[in-house]
Amino acid sequence: MNSVVLTSDLPQGISQGGHPWIGATDPQITVIEYTDYQCFQCKKMHYYLRQLMAKYPDKIRLIHMHFPMDHAVNPIVRTPYHKGSGKLSLIALYAAIQGKFWEMNDFLFSLQQSKDTIEIKAIAAATGLNPKDLIAATQNAYLRRMLRADILSGINLGITGTPGYIVDGKLYLGTFPVEILSNLEGHTP
Repeated sequence: MNSVVLTSDLPQGISQGGHPWIGATDPQITVIEYTDYQCFQCKKMHYYLRQLMAKYPDKIRLIHMHFPMDHAVNPIVRTPYHKGSGKLSLIALYAAIQGKFWEMNDFLFSLQQSKDTIEIKAIAAATGLNPKDLIAATQNAYLRRMLRADILSGINLGITGTPGYIVDGKLYLGTFPVEILSNLEGHTP
């Protein structure tokens, strides 16, 4: 597995709502993303957004929210779909508490795993976290409440699938128009 660290040089922090952010400390545009680690479009947008972040590191802030389309954790998903993505979100939430969210986030989007298998040892080796702690995170009640809060927040905003983005209070599903970036100084879409 090839783990490409995409976000290690960008400023990071925690939003007022307690969610990890990366990018500009005084942004012109804030993008709130709702994603699923097993969603192909989320993965594509992950890499696209990291390219934008690298191009405009002082202008864009990205705030991450979890919205796994896993029937085991998401009430709008009624049948088995993206099985295990809820556990991946719980692992990422644990990594955030350990100060390794963006490293974990990049790694989870780089995985080429089957939907039914989560390779805890590979995840632990790539991120420097203890595999036993990662397994425990998937059952942790506090992390489950955090995940549920993200999912319910997304549902309340009208998110019905992934990825979902909130930019300037407006919801975009699947992607967002490049025109949003036209406010960035010197940018032509």
